[in-house]
Amino acid sequence: MTGEVVLGLGLCTPVGISAQMSLASMRAGILRFVETEVEDGFDEPVRASRLELLETSLTRTERMILLGREALAEVRHLFAGAQAKPIPLYLGIPEPGIGAAVEREPLLAALQEVAGEQVRFMEVQEGGRAAFFEALVAAREDLRSGRAGHVALVGAVDSLCDRVSLNALAEARVHLGPENPDGRIPGEAAGFVVVARPGGPKAVSRQALGVVLGAELAMEPLPFSCQGPSQADGLTRLFRNLSRDPVAGARRMDAVLACQPGESFWSTEFSRAYLRNAAWMPEPLRWRSAGEFLGDAGAGAGPVMLGAALSWATRQAEQSRTVVYGCSDGGRVGACVVETFSAG
Repeated sequence: MTGEVVLGLGLCTPVGISAQMSLASMRAGILRFVETEVEDGFDEPVRASRLELLETSLTRTERMILLGREALAEVRHLFAGAQAKPIPLYLGIPEPGIGAAVEREPLLAALQEVAGEQVRFMEVQEGGRAAFFEALVAAREDLRSGRAGHVALVGAVDSLCDRVSLNALAEARVHLGPENPDGRIPGEAAGFVVVARPGGPKAVSRQALGVVLGAELAMEPLPFSCQGPSQADGLTRLFRNLSRDPVAGARRMDAVLACQPGESFWSTEFSRAYLRNAAWMPEPLRWRSAGEFLGDAGAGAGPVMLGAALSWATRQAEQSRTVVYGCSDGGRVGACVVETFSAG
Protein backbone atom coordinates (compact mmCIF):
# COMPACT_ATOMS: atom_id res chain seq x y z
CA MET A 1 0.00 0.00 0.00
CA THR A 2 1.21 3.54 -0.75
CA GLY A 3 -0.68 5.39 1.95
CA GLU A 4 -1.03 5.47 5.71
CA VAL A 5 -3.23 2.64 6.94
CA VAL A 6 -6.15 3.52 9.22
CA LEU A 7 -6.30 0.88 11.94
CA GLY A 8 -9.03 2.25 14.17
CA LEU A 9 -11.55 5.03 14.74
CA GLY A 10 -13.19 6.45 17.85
CA LEU A 11 -15.96 9.06 17.78
CA CYS A 12 -18.25 10.87 20.17
CA THR A 13 -20.99 13.05 18.69
CA PRO A 14 -24.48 14.28 19.55
CA VAL A 15 -25.91 11.28 17.67
CA GLY A 16 -23.71 8.58 19.22
CA ILE A 17 -21.04 7.96 21.83
CA SER A 18 -19.07 5.57 19.62
CA ALA A 19 -17.96 5.46 16.00
CA GLN A 20 -20.46 2.76 15.11
CA MET A 21 -23.38 4.56 16.75
CA SER A 22 -22.45 7.96 15.31
CA LEU A 23 -21.97 6.83 11.73
CA ALA A 24 -25.05 4.59 11.73
CA SER A 25 -27.18 7.44 13.11
CA MET A 26 -25.83 9.87 10.53
CA ARG A 27 -26.52 7.44 7.72
CA ALA A 28 -30.06 6.92 9.02
CA GLY A 29 -30.66 10.69 9.16
CA ILE A 30 -31.00 10.88 12.95
CA LEU A 31 -30.52 14.45 14.23
CA ARG A 32 -30.09 16.01 17.66
CA PHE A 33 -30.97 19.63 16.90
CA VAL A 34 -32.55 21.04 20.06
CA GLU A 35 -33.68 24.38 21.44
CA THR A 36 -31.25 25.54 24.12
CA GLU A 37 -31.70 27.67 27.23
CA VAL A 38 -29.94 30.60 25.50
CA GLU A 39 -32.13 33.18 23.73
CA ASP A 40 -31.24 35.55 20.90
CA GLY A 41 -32.31 39.15 20.31
CA PHE A 42 -35.80 38.03 19.29
CA ASP A 43 -36.30 36.03 22.51
CA GLU A 44 -36.03 32.90 20.39
CA PRO A 45 -34.06 29.93 21.74
CA VAL A 46 -30.74 29.34 19.99
CA ARG A 47 -30.76 25.89 18.43
CA ALA A 48 -27.80 23.55 18.75
CA SER A 49 -26.72 20.00 18.00
CA ARG A 50 -25.40 18.75 21.31
CA LEU A 51 -24.94 15.54 23.25
CA GLU A 52 -27.86 15.30 25.66
CA LEU A 53 -25.84 13.23 28.12
CA LEU A 54 -23.75 16.29 29.01
CA GLU A 55 -25.00 18.85 31.53
CA THR A 56 -25.92 22.22 30.03
CA SER A 57 -23.93 23.98 32.78
CA LEU A 58 -20.60 22.61 31.56
CA THR A 59 -18.05 25.00 30.08
CA ARG A 60 -16.69 24.65 26.57
CA THR A 61 -13.49 23.06 27.83
CA GLU A 62 -15.39 20.66 30.08
CA ARG A 63 -17.59 19.55 27.19
CA MET A 64 -14.53 19.06 24.99
CA ILE A 65 -12.83 17.01 27.70
CA LEU A 66 -15.76 14.64 28.09
CA LEU A 67 -16.26 14.26 24.34
CA GLY A 68 -12.55 13.75 23.74
CA ARG A 69 -12.09 11.23 26.54
CA GLU A 70 -14.97 9.09 25.24
CA ALA A 71 -13.66 9.09 21.67
CA LEU A 72 -10.08 8.39 22.76
CA ALA A 73 -11.11 5.52 25.04
CA GLU A 74 -12.67 3.74 22.04
CA VAL A 75 -9.30 3.32 20.33
CA ARG A 76 -7.16 2.89 23.44
CA HIS A 77 -6.82 -0.87 22.97
CA LEU A 78 -5.43 -0.48 19.44
CA PHE A 79 -2.22 1.22 20.46
CA ALA A 80 -1.66 -0.36 23.87
CA GLY A 81 1.67 -2.16 23.60
CA ALA A 82 1.99 -1.25 19.92
CA GLN A 83 5.65 -0.20 20.01
CA ALA A 84 8.52 0.35 22.42
CA LYS A 85 8.80 4.12 21.96
CA PRO A 86 5.91 6.44 22.95
CA ILE A 87 3.16 6.80 20.37
CA PRO A 88 2.82 10.40 19.13
CA LEU A 89 -0.52 12.17 19.39
CA TYR A 90 -1.44 14.99 17.00
CA LEU A 91 -4.50 17.00 18.05
CA GLY A 92 -6.70 19.58 16.35
CA ILE A 93 -8.63 22.13 18.43
CA PRO A 94 -10.71 25.27 17.73
CA GLU A 95 -9.28 28.38 16.14
CA PRO A 96 -9.37 31.61 18.16
CA GLY A 97 -12.55 33.58 17.49
CA ILE A 98 -16.22 33.39 18.38
CA GLY A 99 -16.97 31.24 21.38
CA ALA A 100 -15.59 30.68 24.85
CA ALA A 101 -11.82 30.43 25.24
CA VAL A 102 -10.48 26.88 25.40
CA GLU A 103 -8.38 26.01 28.46
CA ARG A 104 -5.68 24.11 26.67
CA GLU A 105 -3.73 22.64 29.58
CA PRO A 106 -6.69 20.98 31.38
CA LEU A 107 -7.84 19.55 28.03
CA LEU A 108 -4.46 18.03 27.22
CA ALA A 109 -4.05 16.69 30.75
CA ALA A 110 -7.45 14.97 30.65
CA LEU A 111 -6.71 13.34 27.30
CA GLN A 112 -3.26 12.27 28.47
CA GLU A 113 -4.86 10.54 31.45
CA VAL A 114 -6.98 8.40 29.13
CA ALA A 115 -4.21 7.74 26.62
CA GLY A 116 -1.70 6.68 29.26
CA GLU A 117 2.04 7.14 29.58
CA GLN A 118 2.70 5.34 26.30
CA VAL A 119 1.27 8.29 24.35
CA ARG A 120 2.93 11.69 24.10
CA PHE A 121 1.63 14.89 22.54
CA MET A 122 3.60 15.95 19.48
CA GLU A 123 1.59 18.84 18.06
CA VAL A 124 -1.60 20.76 18.81
CA GLN A 125 -3.11 22.59 15.84
CA GLU A 126 -5.50 25.50 16.43
CA GLY A 127 -6.95 25.50 12.93
CA GLY A 128 -10.67 24.98 13.54
CA ARG A 129 -12.24 22.86 10.79
CA ALA A 130 -8.82 22.54 9.14
CA ALA A 131 -7.06 21.50 12.38
CA PHE A 132 -7.59 17.76 11.99
CA PHE A 133 -6.05 17.83 8.53
CA GLU A 134 -3.11 19.89 9.80
CA ALA A 135 -2.57 17.26 12.48
CA LEU A 136 -2.86 14.48 9.88
CA VAL A 137 -0.29 16.10 7.60
CA ALA A 138 2.16 16.40 10.51
CA ALA A 139 1.56 12.76 11.49
CA ARG A 140 2.14 11.51 7.93
CA GLU A 141 5.40 13.43 7.67
CA ASP A 142 6.67 12.01 10.97
CA LEU A 143 5.59 8.47 10.11
CA ARG A 144 7.38 8.56 6.78
CA SER A 145 10.55 10.09 8.25
CA GLY A 146 10.66 7.53 11.07
CA ARG A 147 10.31 10.18 13.76
CA ALA A 148 6.94 8.71 14.81
CA GLY A 149 7.87 5.03 14.65
CA HIS A 150 5.21 2.84 13.04
CA VAL A 151 1.95 4.10 14.61
CA ALA A 152 0.47 7.54 15.31
CA LEU A 153 -2.71 8.87 16.84
CA VAL A 154 -4.51 11.78 15.16
CA GLY A 155 -7.61 13.47 16.58
CA ALA A 156 -9.66 16.62 17.01
CA VAL A 157 -12.27 17.92 19.42
CA ASP A 158 -14.54 20.94 19.61
CA SER A 159 -17.78 22.21 21.12
CA LEU A 160 -19.81 25.36 20.58
CA CYS A 161 -22.70 24.21 22.75
CA ASP A 162 -21.81 25.79 26.10
CA ARG A 163 -23.72 28.85 27.27
CA VAL A 164 -20.87 31.31 26.75
CA SER A 165 -20.30 30.18 23.17
CA LEU A 166 -24.03 30.12 22.39
CA ASN A 167 -24.41 33.67 23.72
CA ALA A 168 -21.42 34.81 21.67
CA LEU A 169 -22.88 33.29 18.51
CA ALA A 170 -26.21 34.95 19.21
CA GLU A 171 -24.60 38.34 19.80
CA ALA A 172 -22.61 38.03 16.57
CA ARG A 173 -25.80 36.99 14.75
CA VAL A 174 -24.15 34.11 12.96
CA HIS A 175 -26.52 31.46 14.33
CA LEU A 176 -29.55 30.25 12.40
CA GLY A 177 -32.52 32.35 13.49
CA PRO A 178 -35.02 35.09 12.55
CA GLU A 179 -32.24 37.63 12.01
CA ASN A 180 -30.12 35.28 9.95
CA PRO A 181 -31.91 32.59 7.92
CA ASP A 182 -28.52 31.76 6.38
CA GLY A 183 -26.90 31.11 9.76
CA ARG A 184 -25.31 28.05 11.37
CA ILE A 185 -26.40 25.63 14.05
CA PRO A 186 -23.62 25.20 16.64
CA GLY A 187 -22.55 21.62 17.35
CA GLU A 188 -19.84 19.50 18.94
CA ALA A 189 -17.84 16.35 18.27
CA ALA A 190 -14.60 14.53 18.97
CA GLY A 191 -12.73 11.81 17.14
CA PHE A 192 -9.42 9.95 16.98
CA VAL A 193 -7.90 7.71 14.32
CA VAL A 194 -4.97 5.32 14.66
CA VAL A 195 -2.78 5.37 11.56
CA ALA A 196 0.23 3.24 10.64
CA ARG A 197 3.19 3.86 8.36
CA PRO A 198 2.95 2.09 4.99
CA GLY A 199 4.45 -1.35 5.32
CA GLY A 200 4.73 -1.14 9.12
CA PRO A 201 4.09 -4.22 11.26
CA LYS A 202 0.67 -3.09 12.44
CA ALA A 203 -0.45 -2.57 8.87
CA VAL A 204 -0.10 -6.26 8.18
CA SER A 205 -1.22 -7.62 11.56
CA ARG A 206 -4.59 -5.87 11.70
CA GLN A 207 -7.40 -5.42 9.24
CA ALA A 208 -7.30 -1.89 7.85
CA LEU A 209 -10.38 0.32 7.71
CA GLY A 210 -8.93 2.26 4.81
CA VAL A 211 -5.88 4.06 3.48
CA VAL A 212 -5.01 7.78 3.49
CA LEU A 213 -3.57 8.33 0.02
CA GLY A 214 -2.83 12.03 0.34
CA ALA A 215 -3.27 15.12 2.50
CA GLU A 216 -2.75 18.79 1.71
CA LEU A 217 -3.07 22.23 3.33
CA ALA A 218 -3.74 25.70 1.92
CA MET A 219 -4.77 29.22 2.92
CA GLU A 220 -7.84 31.11 1.72
CA PRO A 221 -6.94 34.81 1.16
CA LEU A 222 -10.58 35.94 1.49
CA PRO A 223 -12.09 33.68 4.16
CA PHE A 224 -15.52 33.67 5.80
CA SER A 225 -14.32 36.08 8.49
CA CYS A 226 -13.77 38.78 5.86
CA GLN A 227 -17.56 38.88 5.39
CA GLY A 228 -17.31 39.06 1.61
CA PRO A 229 -18.27 36.68 -1.19
CA SER A 230 -16.25 33.51 -1.49
CA GLN A 231 -13.60 33.38 -4.20
CA ALA A 232 -12.58 29.81 -3.26
CA ASP A 233 -8.94 30.37 -4.23
CA GLY A 234 -7.62 28.34 -1.28
CA LEU A 235 -9.93 25.37 -1.80
CA THR A 236 -9.31 25.47 -5.55
CA ARG A 237 -5.56 25.28 -4.95
CA LEU A 238 -6.02 22.48 -2.44
CA PHE A 239 -8.06 20.32 -4.83
CA ARG A 240 -5.64 21.06 -7.67
CA ASN A 241 -2.63 19.96 -5.63
CA LEU A 242 -4.35 16.72 -4.60
CA SER A 243 -5.45 15.99 -8.17
CA ARG A 244 -1.85 16.35 -9.34
CA ASP A 245 -0.51 14.01 -6.68
CA PRO A 246 0.62 10.78 -8.39
CA VAL A 247 -1.22 8.63 -5.83
CA ALA A 248 -4.18 10.68 -4.56
CA GLY A 249 -4.90 12.11 -8.00
CA ALA A 250 -4.49 8.92 -9.99
CA ARG A 251 -8.20 8.76 -10.77
CA ARG A 252 -11.48 10.60 -10.32
CA MET A 253 -13.00 10.82 -6.84
CA ASP A 254 -16.16 8.88 -5.97
CA ALA A 255 -17.45 11.28 -3.31
CA VAL A 256 -16.72 14.54 -1.51
CA LEU A 257 -17.35 15.07 2.22
CA ALA A 258 -17.12 18.54 3.75
CA CYS A 259 -16.68 19.59 7.39
CA GLN A 260 -18.65 22.78 6.80
CA PRO A 261 -21.83 24.16 8.44
CA GLY A 262 -24.86 25.20 6.45
CA GLU A 263 -24.24 28.79 5.29
CA SER A 264 -24.43 29.52 1.57
CA PHE A 265 -20.86 30.86 1.69
CA TRP A 266 -19.53 27.31 1.95
CA SER A 267 -21.67 25.84 -0.83
CA THR A 268 -20.60 28.71 -3.11
CA GLU A 269 -16.98 28.07 -2.19
CA PHE A 270 -17.24 24.40 -3.05
CA SER A 271 -19.13 25.05 -6.30
CA ARG A 272 -16.37 27.32 -7.57
CA ALA A 273 -13.57 25.00 -6.52
CA TYR A 274 -15.46 22.04 -8.02
CA LEU A 275 -15.90 23.69 -11.41
CA ARG A 276 -12.19 24.54 -11.53
CA ASN A 277 -11.31 20.90 -10.82
CA ALA A 278 -14.23 19.15 -12.53
CA ALA A 279 -12.11 16.45 -14.19
CA TRP A 280 -11.08 15.13 -10.76
CA MET A 281 -14.48 15.41 -9.08
CA PRO A 282 -17.15 12.68 -8.85
CA GLU A 283 -19.42 12.18 -11.82
CA PRO A 284 -22.25 12.29 -10.96
CA LEU A 285 -21.43 14.57 -8.03
CA ARG A 286 -21.76 13.05 -4.54
CA TRP A 287 -21.28 15.75 -1.89
CA ARG A 288 -22.38 15.84 1.75
CA SER A 289 -21.48 18.21 4.57
CA ALA A 290 -21.17 17.84 8.33
CA GLY A 291 -23.73 20.59 8.83
CA GLU A 292 -26.49 18.27 7.60
CA PHE A 293 -25.86 15.87 10.47
CA LEU A 294 -24.07 17.72 13.26
CA GLY A 295 -24.42 21.43 12.68
CA ASP A 296 -21.12 23.27 13.08
CA ALA A 297 -18.90 20.80 14.93
CA GLY A 298 -15.84 22.97 14.28
CA ALA A 299 -12.54 21.14 14.61
CA GLY A 300 -14.41 17.98 15.66
CA ALA A 301 -15.98 17.59 12.23
CA GLY A 302 -12.73 16.38 10.62
CA PRO A 303 -12.44 12.93 12.19
CA VAL A 304 -16.21 12.42 11.95
CA MET A 305 -16.26 13.01 8.20
CA LEU A 306 -13.15 10.90 7.77
CA GLY A 307 -15.05 8.15 9.56
CA ALA A 308 -17.96 8.66 7.18
CA ALA A 309 -15.58 8.26 4.25
CA LEU A 310 -14.27 5.02 5.74
CA SER A 311 -17.69 3.50 6.33
CA TRP A 312 -19.98 4.85 3.61
CA ALA A 313 -18.82 2.96 0.53
CA THR A 314 -20.07 4.58 -2.65
CA ARG A 315 -19.68 1.51 -4.84
CA GLN A 316 -20.29 -2.16 -4.31
CA ALA A 317 -17.33 -4.57 -4.32
CA GLU A 318 -14.95 -1.90 -5.66
CA GLN A 319 -12.39 0.55 -4.40
CA SER A 320 -13.91 3.85 -3.34
CA ARG A 321 -12.03 7.13 -3.09
CA THR A 322 -13.34 10.10 -1.14
CA VAL A 323 -11.87 13.55 -0.63
CA VAL A 324 -12.63 14.99 2.82
CA TYR A 325 -11.99 18.69 3.41
CA GLY A 326 -12.42 21.38 6.04
CA CYS A 327 -12.23 25.17 5.86
CA SER A 328 -11.90 27.37 8.94
CA ASP A 329 -13.58 30.75 9.31
CA GLY A 330 -10.12 32.34 9.41
CA GLY A 331 -8.89 30.87 6.14
CA ARG A 332 -6.98 27.70 6.98
CA VAL A 333 -7.94 24.85 4.65
CA GLY A 334 -7.11 21.15 4.76
CA ALA A 335 -8.10 17.93 2.99
CA CYS A 336 -7.22 14.28 2.59
CA VAL A 337 -8.03 11.50 0.14
CA VAL A 338 -9.23 8.21 1.63
CA GLU A 339 -9.53 4.88 -0.14
CA THR A 340 -11.76 2.10 1.16
CA PHE A 341 -12.79 -1.33 -0.07
CA SER A 342 -16.47 -2.24 -0.08
CA ALA A 343 -17.43 -5.65 1.23
CA GLY A 344 -19.94 -5.76 -1.57
